[in-house]
Amino acid sequence: HLHDGDVAIYLCGPPPMVEAVRTHVSQGGVEPTGFYYEKFALAAPAADAGSTAGAPESSEPDRPNPPEPEPDPEELLPAPGARAIAGQTILPAADTLPWAGPRPAADDGGSARRIVKQVVFGPSEVSAGPTDDGYQIGEEHPDVQSSDAVFEARQALELGALELTIGRLGSQQLAGYRLLAESTLPYVRGDRFLDAQAYTEANAAFHDYLFAQTRNAHLLQAYQALGVKGRMEEALRTATWCHPRCATDHVEIVEAFEAGDRDRARRLIADHAERSKLTMRRAMAGTSRSTRPAHVSPGRFDDTVVVVTGAAQGIGAQVARRIGAEGGLLVLADRSELVAEVADELRADGHEALAVTCDLETWQGAEELTRRAVDRFGRVDVLVNNVGGAINFKPFTEFTETEIRAELDRSLVTTLFASRAVLPWMVAAQHGVIVNVSSAATRGIHRIPYSAAKGAVNALTASLAMEYAEHGIRVVGTAPGGTQAPPRRISRGTPAAANAQEQAWFDAHIEQTLGSSLMGRYGTLDEQAAAIAFLASDEASYITGTVLPVAGGDVG
Repeated sequence: HLHDGDVAIYLCGPPPMVEAVRTHVSQGGVEPTGFYYEKFALAAPAADAGSTAGAPESSEPDRPNPPEPEPDPEELLPAPGARAIAGQTILPAADTLPWAGPRPAADDGGSARRIVKQVVFGPSEVSAGPTDDGYQIGEEHPDVQSSDAVFEARQALELGALELTIGRLGSQQLAGYRLLAESTLPYVRGDRFLDAQAYTEANAAFHDYLFAQTRNAHLLQAYQALGVKGRMEEALRTATWCHPRCATDHVEIVEAFEAGDRDRARRLIADHAERSKLTMRRAMAGTSRSTRPAHVSPGRFDDTVVVVTGAAQGIGAQVARRIGAEGGLLVLADRSELVAEVADELRADGHEALAVTCDLETWQGAEELTRRAVDRFGRVDVLVNNVGGAINFKPFTEFTETEIRAELDRSLVTTLFASRAVLPWMVAAQHGVIVNVSSAATRGIHRIPYSAAKGAVNALTASLAMEYAEHGIRVVGTAPGGTQAPPRRISRGTPAAANAQEQAWFDAHIEQTLGSSLMGRYGTLDEQAAAIAFLASDEASYITGTVLPVAGGDVG
């Protein structure tokens, strides 16, 4: 009856009930896709030191329960004390027992989180704690990308919000609801997103509205804790496909509210959740596919140890994917721990990859990277110096001494240190390749210190090639132009524009970059990775001391 675990569970009730259901599900051998809960206790003043707050269950007041006759299922039982609003029966008044404090937690030995000793519900990453009124919200579920749990939970909460609002919204409230529904339509045409980001914003406003109209702070808090908008923004940022009824569902849901048709509204909310899950699945699958290299030369890097710096995102990550797909043994370096995710991705695809978190702006970081690579693989065959990137965008006279040094450290010193650290091993082996990722911005505006750093990288490439050619070492470089990439997960440290003038300085460098490309567009990560992989491979064995522009005709 729980669909073999293909279901998310949402519970709202006292802590003992939540834990009892969790235990029952575990003992039943079911692994749900999500387990969301809201725990609450009756509001009461904090217990004194000598109170029974920590007393065992038997200390609660006894009240005998008289036997009740078994009701006839066909008979409607009257409730003489019932209250009604507008003719609708609510519930009879009832006395409750005084609250004796929270029930002491029983040690289940971890069994409530296990099925056949296998952990099912791990510790929640979402902080969950009681509010002043004893209310607690939390969630436990496996990877949402494979479970769809977040949309199933939203559906459950929306069905609850529906019961609190349908038939009770005034004409102005319904008009506002319809306006928000219709605001999602311009961003979708058929089964295509015209603007996925704008759709996500409008969609969030539509769904938020119903919860706000319940005037139930706990329900709104539970919905917001799901983080639906954030998950959609991450998954849909590059999406093009959506279910053709996702946007029109919003309008039809409002029509059901306007007609007071509870059954139709419930059905539409459930159907909309399924269509939303399908849209997200397609987007996630597309994102996964989009990271794979567009072109691969199988076996080109077989048994070749390749160190890629700045590998947590962008060009560095795509170079790692390309070389991994071609058989390389990878060492991925970055100052961000997100580099481990790229290594995990590559290992999941059957490639060998070691992640090293280090600061290559320091000599100690470069030494640590080289030591880890040699300890793991015994040598370094190829070094791809990819760390770099402009930090500030403004006229040169606006740069401070600290900002100038920061640009040089980021885009020049990292290449110097990493090259210096690996060269002794390459000299000892009498072979090796260093690929320096420079830039076409050596004649760019509003980033002079960065341009100077990359100009120095070009000079370093030529000089190292001349000095170490006798040791069988090639040194080459690429000069990328503007490159289209997903939003940065790791900030360069660029400050937000404080005024219109600073924004204009930033915009000017974008216009100059596009205007310098004869092809009038940005390059792709695959195009940059292809050039780097070629120069690093034996196919470029007669190329050294030169920098290849990869900038659509912008020669820098």
